[in-house]
Amino acid sequence: MGEINRLHHVTAFASDAQENLDFFESVLGLRFVKRTVRFDIPEKIYHLYYGDEVGTAGSIVTFFPIEDMEQGSIGKGGLSGCGLVIPEDSVDYWTGRFDDHDITYEVTKRFDETAIEFTDRDGTPFELVTGESDIDPWDGSDVPAEHAIRGLHSVTIHSNDPAGTFRALETMNWSRVGRQDYPQAGDRVRYQAPGEGKGAEFVDVLVRPNAPQGVMGTGTFLHVAFDTGEKWEQKEWSDRFRDAGLITTSRKDRDYFWSMYFTEPGGAVFEFATEGPGVTLDEDVSELGENLKVPDWLDVDIDYIDEQLPNLSRD
Repeated sequence: MGEINRLHHVTAFASDAQENLDFFESVLGLRFVKRTVRFDIPEKIYHLYYGDEVGTAGSIVTFFPIEDMEQGSIGKGGLSGCGLVIPEDSVDYWTGRFDDHDITYEVTKRFDETAIEFTDRDGTPFELVTGESDIDPWDGSDVPAEHAIRGLHSVTIHSNDPAGTFRALETMNWSRVGRQDYPQAGDRVRYQAPGEGKGAEFVDVLVRPNAPQGVMGTGTFLHVAFDTGEKWEQKEWSDRFRDAGLITTSRKDRDYFWSMYFTEPGGAVFEFATEGPGVTLDEDVSELGENLKVPDWLDVDIDYIDEQLPNLSRD
């Protein structure tokens, strides 16, 4: 059985598909790598993917834009943040860019990193965090390659049951590597993936028992996915989780990867995704994100679905 040595992707809810695309492609400079649908409601909801040039596992952020969804709130019982890697000397570039785009932000220090905390247009909390990554930046935007985002850095879980969240991460062989105390605000405990460290490798757990409970909706996260490698490795991890009392779902065909899920004791949904086949399964690299793609097994009229979904324009 291999190691779960990095995050795979993070998924959140948005309200407006065009605003979401404009923000992540034109402001953050990520590549729009896939325009597909929510497979269980294909005629109503997009599933939009952003990442590096080829949508590498560990670089991907995805969204379900749902126009009539209620606004959610970040709090206990789920993810409360997503970090994206930037180079150490890129903080000034990004604060300047955010000023130019009228994006409110806060620069903070934690562990040995600098984090620029901000939200997207729906209030979903993200941060740009200085660090290392083996993911090459997308160089097709107006963000200079030397400052561009280099994939995922971390997620933060605001846990209802920190001890239970710790156990789930330790079942994955992730190790506790740090803790920071915040007077009158609780603690942040950091876990790191096994291996040499190459980005997309941290989970921070917030221990703040008096904080309000989160409510799922626009501006909140649905799940974090971890990279389990091949399907046979995913099955072995599922067996291990079940032995530990973490009951996984059956395997789901997501076309670009295969997925299993469980809800960890603190309330966050963990997905365990295979590394491939990847988003280049049905599009050439040069054409990623240009056309609506729906898996053959869904057996739907793609032209009809395309007509029902909002038009998306690209800069």
